[in-house]
Amino acid sequence: MEIELKLLLAPEDNDKLLQHPLLDAPPRVQQLAARYFDTTDLHLMRHGAGLRVRKVDGVWMQTMKAGGSVQSGLHRRNEWEGPVDRCWPRLAKLRKLIGDDEQDQEWLSLLDLPDLKDRLEPLFLVDVERHLWEIETGGNRIEVALDIGHIERKGHKVPVNEIELELKEGDPAVLYAFALQLLEDIPLRLSNINKAQRGYMLVRETGHAPYRAQAVSLDADATLADALPAILGNCLEHIQHNEVAVVEGQDPETLHQMRVGVRRLRSALKLFDTIAPCPPALLEDVNWLGAELGAARDWDVMLSSTLARIDTAQLELQALALETAQAKRREAAQALLSQRYTHLMLTMGSWMLQAAALLNGSAAQFSRQSMQQLHKSLMKRASRMQADDPASAHRTRIAAKRARYALEFFHSLYRAKGTHTYLKALAAVQEELGQHNDLAVANTLLQELAQQHPQSAGAIQFARGYLLAQQATQPADLDAIRSRLHALRLPRISN
Repeated sequence: MEIELKLLLAPEDNDKLLQHPLLDAPPRVQQLAARYFDTTDLHLMRHGAGLRVRKVDGVWMQTMKAGGSVQSGLHRRNEWEGPVDRCWPRLAKLRKLIGDDEQDQEWLSLLDLPDLKDRLEPLFLVDVERHLWEIETGGNRIEVALDIGHIERKGHKVPVNEIELELKEGDPAVLYAFALQLLEDIPLRLSNINKAQRGYMLVRETGHAPYRAQAVSLDADATLADALPAILGNCLEHIQHNEVAVVEGQDPETLHQMRVGVRRLRSALKLFDTIAPCPPALLEDVNWLGAELGAARDWDVMLSSTLARIDTAQLELQALALETAQAKRREAAQALLSQRYTHLMLTMGSWMLQAAALLNGSAAQFSRQSMQQLHKSLMKRASRMQADDPASAHRTRIAAKRARYALEFFHSLYRAKGTHTYLKALAAVQEELGQHNDLAVANTLLQELAQQHPQSAGAIQFARGYLLAQQATQPADLDAIRSRLHALRLPRISN
């Protein structure tokens, strides 16, 4: 299993790394040109694998990486590597490297595709100059690599300028500690995609699509030490896989998904608060990130959804809202490029590993107790909803969201039928109450817009009046929502 942390830095900061006191010896320099192989229909990529051949110190080396995960920039992948006699894959040798362990059978079967040997072709080239150091710290051994070069596909090139911190021996937390030391002197960004993934983006000519939350899978006998990093890591993956798209793109859905990822992370931290309280400074940074993304998302919602309810919305108002939404998007992108964001992600990854190591007990038992408390809180909130108190409905919506996220985190431990019914009901309640919350948020945003653009006060006041009238004439049916919630029964643990 390969464990490494990938960091991006600007080319103008390379000298800062080369002269950094943590790297107190001259590096070993290598020229590495790796060809990545796959079929024309991307058989290996579609199954989560990558295959390359490159010359290292005069020897052709064949490497396949497959499976694994990326959490807070920490890449964990299965890796099989060995020498070959040419610049082309030798699948028979690769099969021997993988061996006959039961856990690796899926990767052996991946290579059993008929005529795979004849269908393989080089798709792209990764050509880098690698500066390499071996570092020992506190009984841990790290390989530090600075890669400078490019990825090429049919004449199209994308630059590579990144640091790889690979754990050769010891505790993965040391990678975060080392990166945080570098961050004190060098502006860095975590990278959640590797060179192979960037190469495949050239092959497919695709940008960054919105990344939605993936299901968390826990074994029936999972411990809390298993559950905490799996759940928090899943939230971080949700956040970070949308990061580049928010920085470089304009799709509102990528920002929405990243914000949802932060909300899921905050819910998870609150869920585990009694057994693994998040350090206050770290929690403050999480809240900061949520606020930065939330400000941009609120304007996206008003522009794309709320103003669309006004049949006679003026082009002038839409233009002002679009201008502000784009400005908020740029502010959110700058937040993701900041060192505060990198520090947050590195610190969260480090704390997550350390907190998990101190936990014991059953994940199923913890989940059962937590869901009982969350369900009870939700029923109490629902009982107190009042039509003349919008805040009461908002509190119910938040309680429904917390219960929904918690059950989604632990869903694999529960009976499927009851879980699906419960989650579907909570999602519907969130959606209905959320529409009215969007109207309240839009009213606040329009007030801000009127202060910034007094010359457009008439159009803005008309829109505010229209939306306030909708709130008054189309209220949420709180009695129906309350009845649906009170009819819910908690799903049961599978065993």
